Amino acid sequence: MTDNMKLWDAVSKTNPENTKQVNQRGGFTAVNANSQIMEATRQFGPIGIGWGYDATPPIFHDNLVFVQVTLWHGERSNTVGPMLCSEEWKNNKGRLDSDAGKKATTDGITKLLSQLGFNADVFLGKFDDQKYVDDLREEMAPKIEYIDDAQLTELQGMIDGYGFNVKNICAAYKIDALTKIPADKFNGVKKALNDKHDKQKKEKQNA
Repeated sequence: MTDNMKLWDAVSKTNPENTKQVNQRGGFTAVNANSQIMEATRQFGPIGIGWGYDATPPIFHDNLVFVQVTLWHGERSNTVGPMLCSEEWKNNKGRLDSDAGKKATTDGITKLLSQLGFNADVFLGKFDDQKYVDDLREEMAPKIEYIDDAQLTELQGMIDGYGFNVKNICAAYKIDALTKIPADKFNGVKKALNDKHDKQKKEKQNA
């Protein structure tokens, strides 16, 4: 990876959860604009400080509205664009779209960020390959951290000491082994075991 490609390589992959299929103009994959803004913020800093954009007042011509967008990052003198984008503000039946100007501006931001490498895999047509999307979905799926050996030993000791059935505990949490308990659920499982044990003790005392 060269320095010239550092930013591109860092932002070119798109989480499939941040896309949707649009069945217009032959069909295409659209990227969630807010996910782009979040990623640009991650790379450059808060919008308005580390990066941002300037948009001209909208120009209306026939049934289209045009907006010219210029993107900057790092310093305001470091610009990309301008990019002229349009959106239909009035269809052939005379119906108006009050968000047309905003849509044209968002389209400009998306296209300019794509020139820096953001969501490049979408714009390069890689999302047309379902295997690529499936592999990407698996790669970007949240990684679960499970309990460690010491936590496993502690839970097993509690279960044995309380006379509980491991299979019943696993069934309650819909897992096939104690090792599949997420680490962030460890304290909750301990509390549940203690509560269950205390309840059983009270029931025996009151019997």
